[in-house]
Amino acid sequence: MFTKYGYVCKCTADYCDYLEEPQLKNASTFVAVTSSKRGLRFHVTDSGEFNSDGTVKIKDYMELDENVFKNENYYKTMATMDASKMFFQLFDNDNFFFSRKPTSPIAVNVNRSETYQMIEGFGGALTGSVSYILEKLEPHLQDQIYKTYFHKEGIQYNMLRLSIGGCDFDLSPWAYNELPEYDKQLTNFTRLDERDLMKIQQIERLKQVALIDNIKIMAAAWSPPPWMKTNNAWTGYSSLKREYYQTWANYHLKYLELMNAKNMPIWAISTGNEPLNGVIGWFFVHFMSLGWTPRNQYLGPTIRNSPFKNVLIFGNDDQRYTFPAWFREMNSTRFTCLDYLDGLAVHWYWDNVFGPELIDLTLKFIPNRLLFNTEACVGDKPWQTHGPELGSWSRAEQYAKALLQDFQHNFNGWLDWNLLLDDQGGPNYVRNYVDAPIIVNTQNFQEFYKQPIFYILGHFSKFLSPQSVRIATQTSFYRASIDTLAFKRPDDKIILILFNSASIPQDICVHDSERGSFVINVPAHSIHTILYM
Repeated sequence: MFTKYGYVCKCTADYCDYLEEPQLKNASTFVAVTSSKRGLRFHVTDSGEFNSDGTVKIKDYMELDENVFKNENYYKTMATMDASKMFFQLFDNDNFFFSRKPTSPIAVNVNRSETYQMIEGFGGALTGSVSYILEKLEPHLQDQIYKTYFHKEGIQYNMLRLSIGGCDFDLSPWAYNELPEYDKQLTNFTRLDERDLMKIQQIERLKQVALIDNIKIMAAAWSPPPWMKTNNAWTGYSSLKREYYQTWANYHLKYLELMNAKNMPIWAISTGNEPLNGVIGWFFVHFMSLGWTPRNQYLGPTIRNSPFKNVLIFGNDDQRYTFPAWFREMNSTRFTCLDYLDGLAVHWYWDNVFGPELIDLTLKFIPNRLLFNTEACVGDKPWQTHGPELGSWSRAEQYAKALLQDFQHNFNGWLDWNLLLDDQGGPNYVRNYVDAPIIVNTQNFQEFYKQPIFYILGHFSKFLSPQSVRIATQTSFYRASIDTLAFKRPDDKIILILFNSASIPQDICVHDSERGSFVINVPAHSIHTILYM
């Protein structure tokens, strides 16, 4: 379906697009899976062969179907644009400059002997808003969503992020044991809330549809009940009252116990979502938050001395600009506190301002920890469209660049924010509307749209199975428009990701240290996952 922003794929209860992993014909061949600005979505090219003459050309959507420009809906959509947008749509680099090529191929070398980090997995957040929308869909349409995310013919997510209590994407703020107040024993935290029970039912159905036995769940709390906080409110400048430090740790333990009793074990928790929202971000963040500083976190001992001592603990769960200062401050306060951390969690929202060098410094200071992106979305900034841009390739490219950069800097996993949202970018009790990989048409609740963001995520999650190991890639000369990443999977297949952000097609000569070489021509604004032995 074509919109003023680009192409989306429409799914109904009866139809949704899926992709079985392409099979290699033999050890000397390769397969390319492509998505592009002009409309390709997981398009398979299986005619590639190493050490052969000629160039394998990936045909873009307009080349595969020249009737696109004859489509009446295309021109109806064009007619809704203003003159400047129409000019760039008709004469943008994908059409007007289609025949241009760089003077020589870009060389990409893949070196299998140089290895880096291992992949743990990919996923997204099952927030209160996501759960609420899912429950409004008829069962077959729900199943399509579960399958498209978690099935082997979908993009093979293996992880979920849940909030302990409420979060900003809920219908209202909430926490366990709101009453009675000042209750250190948490006497009213004896069973799971109906909202969490609904999520459990949805996860159980998800596993049935996706034919998976286990899913790794990471949980994080946004805020305790207001009576534990210095401002006695859901949001605003706050910290935890000192007399409730142990109560707050026990609050996390209660959640682990109750989820485990429902056969929904938690794989990992974080020390709290975006702790600086309650310290420096309160003047523009109006959703649930709890202010923390590195000197005031005491979760580790309670978890480690409990039956849930093997639950992983991720530290920070905030923006990149807090790295590595946050952990240095923790270490200077209590020398052994970093020993409780199994992983580091970071959000992407200011990554375009603060470079990945901060991540590198952190891993040097606190090595041998898992490193995860635990939240990402577009539409949160004042200068951005607040809510979905259906079909936006520019938003998808933001994801592609972030994923490539993160894995180039030793991330082990990547969790997106909401799995889906409505056509407004909610629901959200503070009207904090954003975009998501899947948008549900809540005018009829009969269809949903898979955004370009969804396919970008899938170029990584579908093909990088857990225990895949990153291997070295290098381009022959600096070309900002071409980015690469390569992994060796447990099945010994090589996964090479090529991203062309340029406005023209480009020839790329790939040389593998064991297999040999091939030349591939990739379309403008496109991403490719290449599989070979």
